[in-house]
Amino acid sequence: MNMTVARRGIDYILKACVMGSTAPEQIPYYPQKTRSMMSQTPRTMPRMTSPESMGIPSARVEAFLHALEKDRGSRMHNLLIYCKGRLISHASAPGYSPLVWSLTHSMAKTITALALSTLVEDGLVTLDTRLVDIFKGEVPTFISSRTQKITIRHLLTMTAGVVNISETAAVTIEDWKREFFSCTPTYVPGTRFHYNSINSYMLAAVVEKLTRRPLEEVLKERIFDPLEITQYYIEKSAQGIAKGGWGMYLTPVDMAKLGMLVLNGGKWHGKVVIQEHHIQEALSIITETPLACGDYNYGLHLWVARDGSAALFNGMLGQNVWVHFKNQIVVVSTCGNDEFFQQSSTLKLIQEYFGNDLTTEKPLMTNLLAQNRLRRAEQDFFCGRFQLPRRGQHEDCYSRKRDLPLPKQVDEILGTYVLEKNNVGLLPLVLRLMQNNHSAGVSQVAFEKRDKRFFMHWWEGETEYVLEGGFGAFRYQELNFKGEKYMVGMMCAFVTNEDGEELFKCEVIVPEIPNSRRIKCYFHDGGGLVINLSETPGIDMLYMGLKSLSEANHISPYVATFVQKQMNSTLITSQILHCLEPVLYAHKEERALDCGECPERAAIVRQRTVDHRARGKK
Repeated sequence: MNMTVARRGIDYILKACVMGSTAPEQIPYYPQKTRSMMSQTPRTMPRMTSPESMGIPSARVEAFLHALEKDRGSRMHNLLIYCKGRLISHASAPGYSPLVWSLTHSMAKTITALALSTLVEDGLVTLDTRLVDIFKGEVPTFISSRTQKITIRHLLTMTAGVVNISETAAVTIEDWKREFFSCTPTYVPGTRFHYNSINSYMLAAVVEKLTRRPLEEVLKERIFDPLEITQYYIEKSAQGIAKGGWGMYLTPVDMAKLGMLVLNGGKWHGKVVIQEHHIQEALSIITETPLACGDYNYGLHLWVARDGSAALFNGMLGQNVWVHFKNQIVVVSTCGNDEFFQQSSTLKLIQEYFGNDLTTEKPLMTNLLAQNRLRRAEQDFFCGRFQLPRRGQHEDCYSRKRDLPLPKQVDEILGTYVLEKNNVGLLPLVLRLMQNNHSAGVSQVAFEKRDKRFFMHWWEGETEYVLEGGFGAFRYQELNFKGEKYMVGMMCAFVTNEDGEELFKCEVIVPEIPNSRRIKCYFHDGGGLVINLSETPGIDMLYMGLKSLSEANHISPYVATFVQKQMNSTLITSQILHCLEPVLYAHKEERALDCGECPERAAIVRQRTVDHRARGKK
């Protein structure tokens, strides 16, 4: 890895996660997501048909839903199952909706490649066109001979050989394209698979260079409009170029359309959107991938099952569009899983229930009892994970809320609480690290009851965020984090923990992204408050990222040794855990915050912190 990028990346993580810095930025911040779904009018859901009419037993689909709930590795947000172009099942966890756009992560790579295929069809470029020929006048004067050989095909197959710049560059340097050309490929282009999102960024740059239009406009005209995809958002780099390999938002309903486009050889409702030979070439197994990539090889920016039975649009944390050709099935999942590649229990369950041993050739006899059981399972999907009673009918951010009355305990927690200095933010830390969008630290928290409604006021520095929380249901609002806008939902409850202590719990979800927050508040006599925060995905994902960095064979021994040393440090790991799952102390505003004056409260904070970190290391 480029030493500058590596050093800055490590410095960035250490400042944010170990030193508790409120300003770990390596490059100037700029807002990347300036719209949320709160400003969008939702489309309607496609009409569902019975699984039996498509040749699938409802009982099989119901068993699949129950298997997902039992699997602790599956943290589902939305699930859609199509067969032969018809929706046979959809289910969402409480608070989520398939009509809300969701961050696709690396699923964006395949969509960018589809845009590139339209340029090939128009004769603007071929797969064997060299990048240096496209970007004449923009390439540094001195580049390596290997760099000069990189073609469009190398980018699409992840064999460009450039490993010295990766996604880390997004928060460590400003001009990604120039850095790409400045790097000497570690491997001869075309000889070795190395998954790198910057390859996809360069493809987006190619599209924008040759068409002189933003990637978003090309996608809209050539793919999104024909598929009636109207709700999407695409983030850009500091240079104004679409990220290409990440930073794209689509609704799960629209993700399914892209899966069916591939299933149907590039056609949508009988009309050609992408030429079939481009789809077939993308589906050919061009590169055999390492086993760490799961059960899939790589085509042209598209994952292909090693046995050729299925294709996969894949994004980290469980964003998937799974296409099975023989059974004509498309399964869309958006999740908050601790996973990078396809070694996923969720994908294994999808393959188990809808893979090769299933046949969908003939319709089955109608089974109303089984269909009703399935629809109930869909309505109650993942309610147990949120400790909610069965809903009876599906509820999401667009449906009528059925809040419970405010509990009597609300009156006991009202007021403003001042916190000790920290770098904690309402946005999950993993998202803040990716977006370079950091917090001044939460300084105050207040709880208010107004017109039989409950509100939490959350101050980060001088910025106040106001969240309405429902009891038994989520309430939603748009929050603006330094110019980045997100739909945020909050649901509250008073519960008793495993130690018999009563606590106030807030589930804070951001339906547009895989990440979520959980806030637990322990109130004590005299106005003391201990706030315990956690996030999902969290510590496991961050350690997976650090581990992959330390074990990568292309980085310098110095960098690898340094990272491994940090990971093995008890102090460092406890500090990282504290940043992902912080324990904060607060006191009511009318009382001075001085733990030294109250040894009992200080002891509570210390003991809870020790216990929490100990649990995290297990």
